[in-house]
Amino acid sequence: MAVGDKIAKLRREQNLTQEQFADMLKVSRQSVSKWELDITYPDTEKLIRISKIFNCSLDYLLKDEVERMDNNIATANEELKENKIRAGVLTYLSFPPFFGWIVGIISLKFQRDHMKNKVQIALTILGMLFSLIFTGAMIAGFLFEL
Repeated sequence: MAVGDKIAKLRREQNLTQEQFADMLKVSRQSVSKWELDITYPDTEKLIRISKIFNCSLDYLLKDEVERMDNNIATANEELKENKIRAGVLTYLSFPPFFGWIVGIISLKFQRDHMKNKVQIALTILGMLFSLIFTGAMIAGFLFEL
């Protein structure tokens, strides 16, 4: 986006007319019009005042790369957030306590149906309790980013 387009966009976002904006900068409305049409460019002093009025950097006003860089940073931040979630889910799935629950449930069902050995059932329940503690610790670590 050209300098003039950025100035016009920022001015419109602030609901300023060319006349109002010109008064703020102590220039004519025609000067603002020429800037926005990229016929002429504001001098350095005016660019600094424009950046202060619109609370934007001079880089934003003068460089195309800054706008693209902002878009790339936003995209990278979204990807980072998604990747953190994926990593957490994959970590949870790869963590033994998760499988301890699955194996424990299958084991309890098998023992109840076939073995009826109270010691083995108690050991399975104890293993599942340890699995619950480790799973809770892992979830807490994920939530608090430990």
